[in-house]
Amino acid sequence: MTDKVEVKQVPEKKAPVAKAQVKKPVARKAPARKPRAKKVAPEKTVFEKLEKSPIGVPFKVANKTFMASLGLFSFVQKELDKRLSEFDKTFEKYAKEGEKVFGKWEGKVEDIRDDVEEKVEDARDKVRDTFKKAA
Repeated sequence: MTDKVEVKQVPEKKAPVAKAQVKKPVARKAPARKPRAKKVAPEKTVFEKLEKSPIGVPFKVANKTFMASLGLFSFVQKELDKRLSEFDKTFEKYAKEGEKVFGKWEGKVEDIRDDVEEKVEDARDKVRDTFKKAA
């Protein structure tokens, strides 16, 4: 029993045929383009990374407290500036009035001093006269 086995023949390799060289059209130079900037998400800060964690809650509270204290400080500083300017105006007013009163009293004191000096001179004269008569 001889079975016939079909044998397939392998096609023969042909020698490569030289192709005619075809000139390609010259490519035009395109203007240089800037590379597109890639949209990069900004890197999260440590606070942003921990914001929703239990660690971030005290930081939030501290931040809000700090901001509130800055606002309060600003308000107090403005109020103190107002009060200081009011105090300056009032002080200047009282200083002027005090100078006027001081000027009046200074004049009165000068008059009293002159009167006292006259009385002292009169008393000295009387004492001298008394000693001259006694001698």
